[in-house]
Amino acid sequence: MYAMLDFTTLAQRALQDDPGKPAIIIDDQSVSYGELEKMIERHAACLAAQNLKKGDRVGLLACNHPDLAALFFATWRIGCIAVPLNHSYQGPEVEFAASHCELRLLIIQDALAQKLADNFTLPDCVEKCFTFDSPVDGIGTPWREELAKDHAAAPLNPPTGTDPAAIYYTSGSTSKPKGVTHTAESIRETGESRVNTMQLAEDETWLLSTQLVHVSASLGSLIPALVVGGTVVFLEEFSPGDWLASYRKHSPTRSVILPSLLHDILDCPQLEDVDFGAIRSMECVGDFVTPDLYESWDKVCSTTPLAQLIGMTECEGYCGIPQPGVTFTRGSAGKPRIGVDVCIMDDDAKIVPNGTIGELCIRSDSMMVGYWEDSEHTHQTIRDGWLHSGDEGRIDEDENIWFVGRDKEIIVKRGSNIAPGEVESVLDEYPDIAETAVIGTPPGKHGQRVVAFVEPEQGHEVDTAAASSWAGEKIATFKLPDEWVMVDALPRNAVGKLDRAELHRRCKSLFPDG
Repeated sequence: MYAMLDFTTLAQRALQDDPGKPAIIIDDQSVSYGELEKMIERHAACLAAQNLKKGDRVGLLACNHPDLAALFFATWRIGCIAVPLNHSYQGPEVEFAASHCELRLLIIQDALAQKLADNFTLPDCVEKCFTFDSPVDGIGTPWREELAKDHAAAPLNPPTGTDPAAIYYTSGSTSKPKGVTHTAESIRETGESRVNTMQLAEDETWLLSTQLVHVSASLGSLIPALVVGGTVVFLEEFSPGDWLASYRKHSPTRSVILPSLLHDILDCPQLEDVDFGAIRSMECVGDFVTPDLYESWDKVCSTTPLAQLIGMTECEGYCGIPQPGVTFTRGSAGKPRIGVDVCIMDDDAKIVPNGTIGELCIRSDSMMVGYWEDSEHTHQTIRDGWLHSGDEGRIDEDENIWFVGRDKEIIVKRGSNIAPGEVESVLDEYPDIAETAVIGTPPGKHGQRVVAFVEPEQGHEVDTAAASSWAGEKIATFKLPDEWVMVDALPRNAVGKLDRAELHRRCKSLFPDG
């Protein structure tokens, strides 16, 4: 029996039994359990020296990196709240998140700091901002210099129970990201559920394709793997060739990946002669798994079926987690993981019989406590203890859970959620544009694409390349339109509201293959 997550001692068994074992491998850098523990201690001491108090928010903006992993746990060790920020964010997006949760301290990886330097103003609430290794004008000084100082050991004061421990910013149906707040309890429960559901062992090696700032990588993979004494292999940035090279080198037993990225891997010329015999589970999360993807995976791995997960930032992969000896019906997400209840509700929040399509609702100690400083959306999403996902699904006669579609106007592009309103609010500010409506194409091989229906200002023409470049300074590039459609006037219904149903019909006609 493994000791579950302790926010002061991450991996008790591994530290006692084999401190030299690799805990984290990122590209060519391997960090043992003993080394990781020392890194966490140094980062915690340095954070404590910044006069942070319990409950203060610490922002972390970086691609996958050993220091990023250590900073997660160091932040928790002193009782602060970790706020991982998407490495694709542009300056205004970082400013919004920092101001919204009132970060007191922000640490940014050098390359990302350099990218932000000309388009970023540090909010007043951020008292200190650091880079990793080299100073960047207008951003901050090196955190590495702070680490080199002789700081006293940090007093241990970790979050417990319902204390907030992490805030993940995610696109919802509104124009601004919401701060999904996880507590010490929800993080612990997620790790424990993963360990018990999958029956994880100390010989596990995980290969992850996503960034640590996402819940599937941090709460759903890194934490349970380290709790049992396994090894987690990250790529700083994904490419199918690098993923296959890491697979050959490390022979992972577990992998979590976006469907679109698995498509890329299975289409990669370097796939030839790769032996997937060691893999115990291949989890696809973040979007539909198409029949073609199932068939392509079967051709390279006949022993381990592809697992389709359903999850969300508000409750990490809650359904479809691989279980030893359990085979799911292809196309379904099988059963919920241990500690999670799932039901289907109608528009009146009444549970409907099996076979009926309705909203997927989740109840678990591993789900978020709410949205940071946003009681309105929290109360809309969590009602009578049930988390309303905004996704449509059904439960069949064998209790398998099926994802059907999305009720909210969310676009999912290569596994990333995009709120149309957020994109529209930026595009509408462009001088030649009167108004826009943004929707997603029908799902294709790589999820959806972003389509902007644009009503130009009277007498103006829109240079879409210039508009895209302009908008790309304000929002992450993955949110920018892939297709632009000029219209004389956006369609509206009888009461003058934007007719999104008509736009979806037009989009399906224009882009039938997604």
